[in-house]
Amino acid sequence: MHPRTRRLTSAALLLTLTATPFSTSYAILDKTRFLLHLGAAYYAFHHWDLMPFRQGKFSAGAPGRTAAMVKGGLALAFAAHEVSVARKVAANSASPTLMKLDGALNTLSAEMTTLGGTLKTGKVNPADEQALENGAGALSAQAAANGQVIRDVPTPIPGL
Repeated sequence: MHPRTRRLTSAALLLTLTATPFSTSYAILDKTRFLLHLGAAYYAFHHWDLMPFRQGKFSAGAPGRTAAMVKGGLALAFAAHEVSVARKVAANSASPTLMKLDGALNTLSAEMTTLGGTLKTGKVNPADEQALENGAGALSAQAAANGQVIRDVPTPIPGL
């Protein structure tokens, strides 16, 4: 073998060996990353949207209503981002468990978009809030049935 060809082959082998871990590292701990992102989304939704809604802070005339709705909207945007990241993790995963949960993530994302739209108008539709809570519960139950328990992960949300 010619020395130049040997160097090119060695360089190609070295590049392949060093590039391979980086390309497959995305799949490492995909279930853990999936659960952490959904846990952060659940925390933001439960703490900043669902609890204030149940306490009546989104009702017309409630003290601090505007602040609660702004915080709820920011938290919902954060939660939607975290669900989007979890969807990407599930889509790129070879895990059959995560692949099963992909449809439920699409539904949850659509429900977040609907609730976000109603929060922007300043009127919260209780049916939208309930639909999002039901969707989150259904996804959580489906994940638990597949051995992946989603728990709230307290996460600082920028701006809140």
